[in-house]
Amino acid sequence: MLGTIGFTVHSLSAGRVPDKLARENIPVRFCREVQKNVLEVHIRAKDMKKAFAILRGSCYDISGVKYYGLARARQLLPRAAGLLLGALMFFSAVLFFQSRVLEVEVTGNGAYYEREVRAILREEGIREFSAMPKDTALVTARVLSLPRVEFCAFKRQGGVLSVEVRVSEDVQPIAGMPLVAPVSGTVVRLTVIRGTPLVQPGDEVVQGQTLVDAYLLAGEERIPSLVIASVALQREVSAEYALSRENALAQALLDFGPLENLHTEKTKHGWRIAGLMTKTASVNLA
Repeated sequence: MLGTIGFTVHSLSAGRVPDKLARENIPVRFCREVQKNVLEVHIRAKDMKKAFAILRGSCYDISGVKYYGLARARQLLPRAAGLLLGALMFFSAVLFFQSRVLEVEVTGNGAYYEREVRAILREEGIREFSAMPKDTALVTARVLSLPRVEFCAFKRQGGVLSVEVRVSEDVQPIAGMPLVAPVSGTVVRLTVIRGTPLVQPGDEVVQGQTLVDAYLLAGEERIPSLVIASVALQREVSAEYALSRENALAQALLDFGPLENLHTEKTKHGWRIAGLMTKTASVNLA
């Protein structure tokens, strides 16, 4: 019964309902007497308003309206659409919050560094309701720079970001070599992942000077540590070559590497090549 509605009519003249509807060109699809003076009638759903107007206008009591087939589907569609929309919103919210940091937990025997780890996370933009980090290399390096920390790993589960921190239980000093200046010059870049920097960009240093020492500070205590660091130094260089200009430039490249602020000058014996040389060095850092 596609597009059909059913209802019951209460009246002393309930038996006249089918004829009354037929006279108004409303076909009756089903009709049965439920009890005395009570009739169950089924008609097309599209005739419902017209039929109800006729019957109620003639003092018939109508109750128990039921929908069948497409009529029932049309009736339930708004409710189903609301449920579907609610479900979509719910699952969207679940997916959204699973991609966000709802909680941070610090585990491992280095969990006593929780305050420091949380501070590092905040400085790197990782806090409650921020997106889950995709690249944790920098944060990992910073956590590893804490005294005695030898392992750091991140794990994401739902909205929980777990940071496992392990510290070395070896009380013996850790052997390490400092980062020293390969040449005299100006510090233009200094990257320190582990160790204690003794200079900063802009400082003038001399060849052999310690730039990053092999210890970490815990309060006033110096804890021996490996050094993981790199430096870039610049200095002015100048050399005269008894060669053609092209050959002099090639030889300067071999002697000093690429030069900034390159300057060439013709001399009595050949060419003078001058400029800024950059020299890099690192310890345990490619």
